[in-house]
Order: sequence, then C-alpha cells, then structure tokens
Amino acid sequence: MRKLIFTILTALLLLLSGAATRADYTEWKDSAYPFRSVKTIYIDEMDTEGLEGLSISEEWKLKDTFYKKISKINDLTILAEEPRPEGNLISRDKTEDAVIGGKDTAIPQEAVAKGADIYIQPRITTWQVDSYLVPAHTEWRNTEVRDAWRDKDGRWHEYYRTVTYPEFVPDYWVPYAQVTVTFEWYDIKTGNLIATSEDKRVRNAENHPEDLYGRIVDRFVKNVKKAVG
Repeated sequence: MRKLIFTILTALLLLLSGAATRADYTEWKDSAYPFRSVKTIYIDEMDTEGLEGLSISEEWKLKDTFYKKISKINDLTILAEEPRPEGNLISRDKTEDAVIGGKDTAIPQEAVAKGADIYIQPRITTWQVDSYLVPAHTEWRNTEVRDAWRDKDGRWHEYYRTVTYPEFVPDYWVPYAQVTVTFEWYDIKTGNLIATSEDKRVRNAENHPEDLYGRIVDRFVKNVKKAVG
C-alpha cells in the first residue's frame, strides 16, 4: 500500500512539474564541531545491504564507482574502504571489529588504528525502477494552416493562421528511476553523529538509475571538500 501511494504521488509530482528530474536533498551538521581541523577521514564502502534484486555484478559496480570517485579527493587524507570482491559483497558485520557505536553505526577498528578524525558510513536506501500510468486524455495541439487569395490585379498572396484542435491520447506507462543515498558522519573519538545527509533523486522516463547515483556521489565528494577544505 505504501509503495502504491508513493507511486501515485510521484506520478502526480512529475506530471504537474513537467520536470524530467526531481531532487530532494536534506542535511544536518553539528555547528559546534571543528570540521576545518579535520585532517583524515575514513570512508567505508557503500552499504547496499538493504537493497533487493541486485546482482553481484551490479552491487560490485555501485561500490566500485563510489570508491573510484572518492579516491580522487585531494588536499586531505582519505582512507577509503575498498570494495571486497571475494565472497558475497554485502557489507561486513562491523560488530566484529567495532570500537564505538551499535550494530548500525559501529566504527571499524581500522579507522581508529589509522588515526582518522571522522568516520563516514554511506548507504543506499532506495534503488528502484518503476512506472506510473498516465490515463487517457485529450490534449490540445496547434498547427499552422496556409491560406491564399488573389487580389484584383491577379496576384496571389498567402498567410498562415494557427488552428487549435483536440487530440486523443490513450493510456500509456512512463518509467522512472529513483535513488536515495544517506551519508552519516561520526567523530572517531566520541562516536557522536556530527553530520548526516540524504540525497534523493527521481528521474522521469528513465530505466537506468546509475546516472542518478553518480550525481549523488559527485555531490558527496563536493560536500566533503567544502566541509573540511
């Protein structure tokens, strides 16, 4: 039922706005945290554990794309958790090597051992391709019609006028892709959440979410540089 309601609302928003892409971005930062003093950030691999229907190759590609993009961040030390192709690609159980936090927010021992100031956990919470029905309706079209007339001297003249006419449009389905990624930032020493963001994107007439995902990761890279640069 919730999925049906969301699909209907998404269809209405896309139809009313006429936009090909809709993006919703929210963030929070601890205003008291000294982000400018940060020298080293440990970024975990992209968590895809909550997703269903992804093949091993698709999951690997998503994690690898994220790793390659964050590896290009300069001007500060980024300790990126490289994807592990062996076995299944679901994120490791952090409770085994955690030093701070609970099951979902545990900070890996490796992040502490390498002297990181901040630990970031990225997580894909929505990865969806769906479609919505546009009901049959009538649309008004315009066309240019040529008219001509002969004057008293026998010369022809022509002009164009606009004619509006109705056109019946039958039912049709429109595909759309949706991707949502969250990023949680934790202080290594205290384990406190110091920043969080959610980047949600929906694109109309789209069957491939990969481009939306790439744009989300690009914004994250930009935000990291801005926060601690």
